[in-house]
Amino acid sequence: MKRVITIALVSLSALTMLSTPALARPDHDGGYMKHMFKGLDLTDEQKSQIGSIMEANQPESQALRERTRSLHDKMMELDPTAGDYQTDVQTLANEAAELKREQVLHGSELRRQVAQVLTPEQREEMKERAAKKREKFRERAERWADKKGR
Repeated sequence: MKRVITIALVSLSALTMLSTPALARPDHDGGYMKHMFKGLDLTDEQKSQIGSIMEANQPESQALRERTRSLHDKMMELDPTAGDYQTDVQTLANEAAELKREQVLHGSELRRQVAQVLTPEQREEMKERAAKKREKFRERAERWADKKGR
């Protein structure tokens, strides 16, 4: 049961971090989007279309982030010494799983909509960048694991 609690806490923490991308933060002035599409030579029309897509999806993105924060707060408010703690953790873990499913579906739909605006060459460039990013992440994870193993 300890493992279930640990998994629930880690999942909720990860959801909180992952569900607040810079593109949705008004104080970042589209920084994520600018970085993501930098070097793709988007036309003004593509920039406008992508901006419209992001704007149209913003309410759902915001709602998912708010639900994630709320779920995280609920988890942090639980009393581990309470008799119904395990039941409450299980309930919240199930809610976290459903929320994550919704986030994945929303994100994939957003990605699909944006991909339709890009040319095949731009999509290929995005794919290559994503592969490089994943490789960098793996390298960092390996370095971190090596440090922890010492």
